[in-house]
Amino acid sequence: MHFNFFKNICLTILVSIFLSSCSANNSSNLSSIWDPIEPVNRAVFSFNMVVDTYTLEPLAKAYDFIMPDVASRAISNHFDWIKSPISALNSSVQGKHVEAFDSLVSFSINILTLGFYDLSGNNGLNNKEDFDQTLAVYNVSSGPYIVIPFLGPTTFRGISSNIIDGIIDPLNLLGTEKVIRLNSAELPIKALNTRAEYMDQINDLKYNSLDAYSVFRSVYFQRLLAEINDTENGNDNITNVNSGAIDAFFIQNQ
Repeated sequence: MHFNFFKNICLTILVSIFLSSCSANNSSNLSSIWDPIEPVNRAVFSFNMVVDTYTLEPLAKAYDFIMPDVASRAISNHFDWIKSPISALNSSVQGKHVEAFDSLVSFSINILTLGFYDLSGNNGLNNKEDFDQTLAVYNVSSGPYIVIPFLGPTTFRGISSNIIDGIIDPLNLLGTEKVIRLNSAELPIKALNTRAEYMDQINDLKYNSLDAYSVFRSVYFQRLLAEINDTENGNDNITNVNSGAIDAFFIQNQ
């Protein structure tokens, strides 16, 4: 099990290096959105809107009413902590070695609290790099925009990223069955927590947009471009909605 895990990490690094040499002519510029199956995507988006309206939104309101702010923040920290090793590996492959070191230090120190409270104080939990961003750094095109039932907006590159990040996730050391059980238990909590945290932003886009589909699609790509270029400013403006609001709105695991 451990050998396979480290073999997967080495394979991922080699693939990334290969991509850097063979895809230099591709563009990660997201200014032009490719949505070749827009009618299908719109139908799926409408379905996801209904799911949110009648399930996730009311549950998140109840969750927000019951859960103290300090507990909600602790839960967010925990989920950031879980992803720290993945972020560290992707940061390293992207050449961001300081960020990679910070993520590893944060993960190691915060094992004592399981990430619920950040003991490291070096902002390592704020580093959120995934394989989608790694591929973009190596100029791999995002591919077509896709909206998946329940899981929400992504791209072909994003789907590939989720697969690779899942393969290299250190949680795999626990064994597949344990990881599945852990994810099954934590995913609903993550969805409720982030939906509650971004309640106002989501509902503003959802209920006050003339074309909610186009707005959410635009926000998705704005946020993705900000993540790739490391220009997130930490404010709750429209470009920051995707990491929390769209995650929560579509129960997406990023």
